[in-house]
Amino acid sequence: MKHTFCISLILTLLLLPAVSSAQSSTARKETRKGNREYRAERYDKAEMNYRRALHDDSTSYRAHYNLGNSLYRQKKYQEAAQHFEQAIQQQNLDDKTRSRILHNKGNSNLKAGLEKENRAEGMDQFKQAVNDYQEALKLDPKNDNTRYNLSYALKMLQQAQQQQQQQQQQGNNGQDNKDQQNKQGDKGKNDQQNQQDQNKDNQQNNQQNQSKDQQNNQDKQQQKQQQRKQQQKKQDADRLLEAVKNNEKNTMKENAKKLEVASPGRIEKDW
Repeated sequence: MKHTFCISLILTLLLLPAVSSAQSSTARKETRKGNREYRAERYDKAEMNYRRALHDDSTSYRAHYNLGNSLYRQKKYQEAAQHFEQAIQQQNLDDKTRSRILHNKGNSNLKAGLEKENRAEGMDQFKQAVNDYQEALKLDPKNDNTRYNLSYALKMLQQAQQQQQQQQQQGNNGQDNKDQQNKQGDKGKNDQQNQQDQNKDNQQNNQQNQSKDQQNNQDKQQQKQQQRKQQQKKQDADRLLEAVKNNEKNTMKENAKKLEVASPGRIEKDW
Protein backbone atom coordinates (compact mmCIF):
# COMPACT_ATOMS: atom_id res chain seq x y z
CA MET A 1 0.00 0.00 0.00
CA LYS A 2 1.49 3.29 -1.06
CA HIS A 3 1.72 6.21 1.35
CA THR A 4 3.65 9.49 1.40
CA PHE A 5 4.22 9.71 5.15
CA CYS A 6 7.90 9.67 6.14
CA ILE A 7 8.64 7.61 9.23
CA SER A 8 11.91 8.60 10.82
CA LEU A 9 14.23 5.81 11.86
CA ILE A 10 16.93 6.48 14.40
CA LEU A 11 19.95 5.09 12.56
CA THR A 12 22.45 5.21 15.41
CA LEU A 13 24.48 2.03 15.55
CA LEU A 14 25.76 0.73 18.87
CA LEU A 15 29.38 0.56 17.80
CA LEU A 16 32.15 -1.54 19.28
CA PRO A 17 33.64 0.96 21.77
CA ALA A 18 30.45 0.61 23.79
CA VAL A 19 30.40 -3.17 23.55
CA SER A 20 30.62 -5.01 26.81
CA SER A 21 33.92 -6.78 27.48
CA ALA A 22 31.89 -9.90 28.17
CA GLN A 23 31.17 -10.21 24.46
CA SER A 24 33.38 -12.79 22.74
CA SER A 25 36.01 -11.82 20.24
CA THR A 26 34.12 -13.60 17.47
CA ALA A 27 30.95 -11.62 18.21
CA ARG A 28 32.93 -8.36 18.27
CA LYS A 29 34.57 -9.22 14.97
CA GLU A 30 31.26 -10.02 13.23
CA THR A 31 29.64 -6.90 14.66
CA ARG A 32 32.46 -4.73 13.23
CA LYS A 33 31.96 -6.32 9.83
CA GLY A 34 28.23 -5.77 10.06
CA ASN A 35 28.69 -2.09 10.92
CA ARG A 36 30.95 -1.56 7.90
CA GLU A 37 28.45 -3.24 5.58
CA TYR A 38 25.59 -1.23 7.07
CA ARG A 39 27.38 2.08 6.47
CA ALA A 40 27.99 0.97 2.88
CA GLU A 41 24.22 0.32 2.63
CA ARG A 42 24.80 -3.38 1.97
CA TYR A 43 22.09 -4.27 4.44
CA ASP A 44 21.77 -7.93 3.47
CA LYS A 45 25.47 -8.54 4.15
CA ALA A 46 25.25 -6.55 7.37
CA GLU A 47 22.37 -8.80 8.40
CA MET A 48 24.53 -11.90 7.88
CA ASN A 49 27.30 -10.49 10.06
CA TYR A 50 24.94 -9.51 12.87
CA ARG A 51 23.36 -12.95 12.79
CA ARG A 52 26.79 -14.56 13.14
CA ALA A 53 27.46 -12.30 16.12
CA LEU A 54 24.17 -13.38 17.72
CA HIS A 55 24.97 -17.00 16.98
CA ASP A 56 28.10 -16.58 19.10
CA ASP A 57 26.38 -14.41 21.76
CA SER A 58 22.56 -14.51 21.66
CA THR A 59 22.25 -12.08 24.59
CA SER A 60 23.97 -9.14 22.84
CA TYR A 61 21.35 -6.39 22.78
CA ARG A 62 23.63 -4.32 20.51
CA ALA A 63 23.70 -7.05 17.88
CA HIS A 64 19.91 -7.37 18.16
CA TYR A 65 19.48 -3.61 17.76
CA ASN A 66 21.80 -3.34 14.75
CA LEU A 67 20.25 -6.43 13.16
CA GLY A 68 16.84 -4.83 13.64
CA ASN A 69 18.04 -1.73 11.76
CA SER A 70 19.40 -3.78 8.85
CA LEU A 71 16.17 -5.80 8.62
CA TYR A 72 14.13 -2.59 8.67
CA ARG A 73 16.16 -1.25 5.75
CA GLN A 74 15.24 -4.42 3.84
CA LYS A 75 11.55 -3.91 4.64
CA LYS A 76 11.45 -6.97 6.88
CA TYR A 77 9.45 -5.01 9.41
CA GLN A 78 7.91 -7.71 11.57
CA GLU A 79 11.22 -9.49 12.05
CA ALA A 80 12.91 -6.16 12.76
CA ALA A 81 10.36 -5.45 15.52
CA GLN A 82 11.17 -8.81 17.09
CA HIS A 83 14.88 -8.00 17.34
CA PHE A 84 14.17 -4.52 18.74
CA GLU A 85 12.06 -6.27 21.37
CA GLN A 86 15.00 -8.55 22.17
CA ALA A 87 17.34 -5.56 22.45
CA ILE A 88 15.13 -3.74 24.94
CA GLN A 89 15.17 -6.72 27.30
CA GLN A 90 18.66 -5.66 28.43
CA GLN A 91 18.37 -4.47 32.03
CA ASN A 92 21.03 -1.77 32.38
CA LEU A 93 20.00 0.58 29.56
CA ASP A 94 19.82 4.35 29.95
CA ASP A 95 16.56 6.12 29.08
CA LYS A 96 17.88 7.62 25.84
CA THR A 97 18.96 4.23 24.50
CA ARG A 98 15.72 2.54 25.56
CA SER A 99 13.67 5.37 23.99
CA ARG A 100 15.66 5.03 20.75
CA ILE A 101 15.00 1.27 20.58
CA LEU A 102 11.29 1.78 21.31
CA HIS A 103 11.06 4.44 18.61
CA ASN A 104 12.51 2.08 15.99
CA LYS A 105 10.30 -0.76 17.21
CA GLY A 106 7.28 1.52 16.80
CA ASN A 107 8.38 2.35 13.26
CA SER A 108 8.68 -1.35 12.42
CA ASN A 109 5.20 -2.13 13.71
CA LEU A 110 3.71 0.89 11.96
CA LYS A 111 5.32 -0.05 8.64
CA ALA A 112 4.16 -3.65 9.04
CA GLY A 113 0.60 -2.41 9.51
CA LEU A 114 0.80 -0.14 6.48
CA GLU A 115 1.84 -3.09 4.31
CA LYS A 116 -1.51 -4.82 4.87
CA GLU A 117 -4.06 -4.76 2.07
CA ASN A 118 -6.41 -2.62 4.16
CA ARG A 119 -6.23 -0.66 7.39
CA ALA A 120 -8.38 -3.10 9.38
CA GLU A 121 -5.89 -5.93 8.82
CA GLY A 122 -3.09 -3.80 10.28
CA MET A 123 -4.97 -2.89 13.46
CA ASP A 124 -2.83 -5.03 15.79
CA GLN A 125 0.39 -3.52 14.39
CA PHE A 126 -1.01 0.01 14.72
CA LYS A 127 -1.96 -0.63 18.35
CA GLN A 128 1.53 -1.92 19.11
CA ALA A 129 3.14 1.05 17.34
CA VAL A 130 1.07 3.49 19.42
CA ASN A 131 2.17 1.72 22.59
CA ASP A 132 5.83 1.75 21.51
CA TYR A 133 5.81 5.50 20.75
CA GLN A 134 4.03 6.31 24.01
CA GLU A 135 6.60 4.36 26.01
CA ALA A 136 9.42 6.03 24.08
CA LEU A 137 8.01 9.51 24.86
CA LYS A 138 7.82 8.68 28.55
CA LEU A 139 11.58 8.15 28.47
CA ASP A 140 12.35 11.06 26.13
CA PRO A 141 9.44 13.58 26.12
CA LYS A 142 11.30 16.07 23.89
CA ASN A 143 11.67 13.74 20.93
CA ASP A 144 9.56 15.46 18.24
CA ASN A 145 10.06 12.66 15.73
CA THR A 146 8.51 10.15 18.12
CA ARG A 147 5.63 12.52 18.90
CA TYR A 148 4.97 13.07 15.20
CA ASN A 149 5.02 9.34 14.45
CA LEU A 150 2.70 8.73 17.38
CA SER A 151 0.08 11.10 15.94
CA TYR A 152 0.26 9.32 12.60
CA ALA A 153 -0.03 5.87 14.22
CA LEU A 154 -3.11 7.06 16.14
CA LYS A 155 -4.65 8.25 12.86
CA MET A 156 -3.99 4.88 11.21
CA LEU A 157 -5.46 3.07 14.21
CA GLN A 158 -8.61 5.20 14.02
CA GLN A 159 -8.99 4.43 10.31
CA ALA A 160 -8.48 0.73 10.99
CA GLN A 161 -11.18 0.75 13.66
CA GLN A 162 -13.62 2.59 11.39
CA GLN A 163 -12.95 0.20 8.54
CA GLN A 164 -13.42 -2.78 10.81
CA GLN A 165 -16.77 -1.40 11.97
CA GLN A 166 -17.83 -0.91 8.37
CA GLN A 167 -16.80 -4.46 7.50
CA GLN A 168 -18.67 -5.82 10.50
CA GLN A 169 -21.73 -3.77 9.53
CA GLN A 170 -21.51 -5.05 5.98
CA GLY A 171 -21.07 -8.55 7.34
CA ASN A 172 -24.14 -8.15 9.54
CA ASN A 173 -26.12 -6.73 6.64
CA GLY A 174 -24.94 -9.58 4.48
CA GLN A 175 -25.97 -12.06 7.17
CA ASP A 176 -29.34 -10.34 7.50
CA ASN A 177 -29.78 -10.53 3.74
CA LYS A 178 -28.75 -14.16 3.83
CA ASP A 179 -31.19 -14.86 6.66
CA GLN A 180 -33.90 -13.03 4.72
CA GLN A 181 -33.08 -15.02 1.63
CA ASN A 182 -33.14 -18.19 3.69
CA LYS A 183 -36.52 -17.19 5.11
CA GLN A 184 -37.79 -16.41 1.64
CA GLY A 185 -36.31 -19.65 0.44
CA ASP A 186 -37.98 -21.54 3.28
CA LYS A 187 -41.24 -19.71 2.55
CA GLY A 188 -40.87 -20.57 -1.09
CA LYS A 189 -40.20 -24.19 -0.19
CA ASN A 190 -43.19 -24.20 2.13
CA ASP A 191 -45.35 -22.60 -0.52
CA GLN A 192 -44.10 -25.09 -3.04
CA GLN A 193 -44.72 -27.94 -0.63
CA ASN A 194 -48.17 -26.59 0.16
CA GLN A 195 -48.88 -26.28 -3.55
CA GLN A 196 -47.65 -29.81 -4.08
CA ASP A 197 -49.82 -31.02 -1.20
CA GLN A 198 -52.78 -29.09 -2.61
CA ASN A 199 -52.17 -30.55 -6.05
CA LYS A 200 -51.90 -33.99 -4.50
CA ASP A 201 -55.15 -33.48 -2.60
CA ASN A 202 -56.84 -32.18 -5.74
CA GLN A 203 -55.55 -35.15 -7.66
CA GLN A 204 -56.78 -37.53 -5.00
CA ASN A 205 -60.15 -35.76 -4.94
CA ASN A 206 -60.34 -35.92 -8.72
CA GLN A 207 -59.47 -39.58 -8.63
CA GLN A 208 -62.08 -40.19 -5.97
CA ASN A 209 -64.67 -38.21 -7.94
CA GLN A 210 -63.75 -40.12 -11.07
CA SER A 211 -64.07 -43.36 -9.15
CA LYS A 212 -67.47 -42.28 -7.85
CA ASP A 213 -68.56 -41.24 -11.34
CA GLN A 214 -67.37 -44.55 -12.73
CA GLN A 215 -69.18 -46.38 -9.97
CA ASN A 216 -72.33 -44.37 -10.60
CA ASN A 217 -72.07 -45.06 -14.30
CA GLN A 218 -71.57 -48.73 -13.60
CA ASP A 219 -74.56 -48.73 -11.25
CA LYS A 220 -76.66 -46.96 -13.85
CA GLN A 221 -75.57 -49.39 -16.51
CA GLN A 222 -76.29 -52.32 -14.25
CA GLN A 223 -79.67 -50.81 -13.41
CA LYS A 224 -80.43 -50.34 -17.09
CA GLN A 225 -79.30 -53.85 -17.81
CA GLN A 226 -81.52 -55.08 -14.99
CA GLN A 227 -84.41 -53.08 -16.36
CA ARG A 228 -83.78 -54.44 -19.85
CA LYS A 229 -83.62 -57.93 -18.44
CA GLN A 230 -86.88 -57.45 -16.59
CA GLN A 231 -88.48 -55.93 -19.68
CA GLN A 232 -87.15 -58.80 -21.76
CA LYS A 233 -88.57 -61.25 -19.30
CA LYS A 234 -91.94 -59.50 -19.46
CA GLN A 235 -91.84 -59.47 -23.22
CA ASP A 236 -90.89 -63.12 -23.26
CA ALA A 237 -93.73 -63.89 -20.86
CA ASP A 238 -96.15 -61.91 -22.99
CA ARG A 239 -95.02 -63.71 -26.11
CA LEU A 240 -95.29 -67.03 -24.34
CA LEU A 241 -98.76 -66.20 -23.09
CA GLU A 242 -99.76 -65.06 -26.57
CA ALA A 243 -98.34 -68.24 -28.00
CA VAL A 244 -100.30 -70.28 -25.50
CA LYS A 245 -103.45 -68.42 -26.36
CA ASN A 246 -102.86 -68.94 -30.06
CA ASN A 247 -102.11 -72.57 -29.50
CA GLU A 248 -105.30 -73.00 -27.57
CA LYS A 249 -107.33 -71.39 -30.36
CA ASN A 250 -105.70 -73.59 -32.96
CA THR A 251 -106.35 -76.62 -30.84
CA MET A 252 -109.98 -75.71 -30.44
CA LYS A 253 -110.30 -75.27 -34.21
CA GLU A 254 -108.66 -78.59 -34.88
CA ASN A 255 -110.89 -80.27 -32.40
CA ALA A 256 -113.86 -78.62 -33.99
CA LYS A 257 -112.81 -79.93 -37.39
CA LYS A 258 -112.38 -83.37 -35.99
CA LEU A 259 -115.86 -83.28 -34.50
CA GLU A 260 -117.24 -82.23 -37.78
CA VAL A 261 -115.59 -85.11 -39.55
CA ALA A 262 -116.49 -87.51 -36.94
CA SER A 263 -120.08 -86.43 -36.91
CA PRO A 264 -122.36 -88.83 -38.69
CA GLY A 265 -123.16 -88.02 -42.24
CA ARG A 266 -126.61 -87.08 -43.44
CA ILE A 267 -128.91 -90.05 -43.70
CA GLU A 268 -130.85 -90.14 -46.86
CA LYS A 269 -134.38 -91.41 -46.89
CA ASP A 270 -134.82 -94.84 -48.29
CA TRP A 271 -137.47 -94.51 -50.88
